[in-house]
Amino acid sequence: MFKRILFAGILPCLSVVIALFALTQLNGSYEKMENQQIPSVFIHGYKGADRSLHGMIRRFDQKYHWGTDSLVIRVSTSGKITESGHYRKSAKNPLINVVFENNRASLTQQALWTKKVLLFLKQQHGIMKFNAIGHSMGGGAFISYLAAYEKNENYPQVNKIVFLGVPFYPEEYINGEESIALKNAPMIHTKFAKKMAKILPKDIQIMIVGGDILDGTVSDGVVSLSSVLYGKQLFTEQPLKVHIVKGREATHTNLHELPQIDAYIGHFLFSNSK
Repeated sequence: MFKRILFAGILPCLSVVIALFALTQLNGSYEKMENQQIPSVFIHGYKGADRSLHGMIRRFDQKYHWGTDSLVIRVSTSGKITESGHYRKSAKNPLINVVFENNRASLTQQALWTKKVLLFLKQQHGIMKFNAIGHSMGGGAFISYLAAYEKNENYPQVNKIVFLGVPFYPEEYINGEESIALKNAPMIHTKFAKKMAKILPKDIQIMIVGGDILDGTVSDGVVSLSSVLYGKQLFTEQPLKVHIVKGREATHTNLHELPQIDAYIGHFLFSNSK
């Protein structure tokens, strides 16, 4: 009886100790974060909302102290831009959440809005360089921006970019959430990769993060792993890091909630070490 009582008393304390140890290990791994004062711009995926990536933004600010939750930029269906929050150039790694009111718009439309938002950030806040984090179709919008405007001095330039659960096969995102069948897909993929290699800037650091829920589909439940890894063919000229998270929690809509992925992104964007 005494042993059971003793064990019952020790178990909660042990759980607290383990949790504290895990937290100190996490914080210790990223204690040398740089205050680069380069803003990071987050764009959600198809059917996304402000809450899609704001949880990650809050953790980066309040839990890890890697950056500063600064602005929410909203784009109406007509393309009107409104902002809330406060942006300070001197803030530690400002974090900006971009939200499209029409979250089911085509990639072409989202790419145009993305261009408009980034021009707005330059004109209103003097932002000349930024980090980009795109989840799913939001990553597609950033690819379009890189291809069309990265070399245009009138627009802000990308410093680093994170593609989180992004389908790189064009047939998987060109028609929203519905994939289209391509004849001779391998040949088209090869030609597309060669074309993008010529267009995309070579000095941008890139990270790809994907998920595999290990249910036999070799996907995160929405995006195939082969489509995620096709990004390696697109970015042959750029410094590239790739992380694949495996397990039941690595679902498409849960990728931006996983501590392991927080660590990958934080280290890539803000750490002193390589």
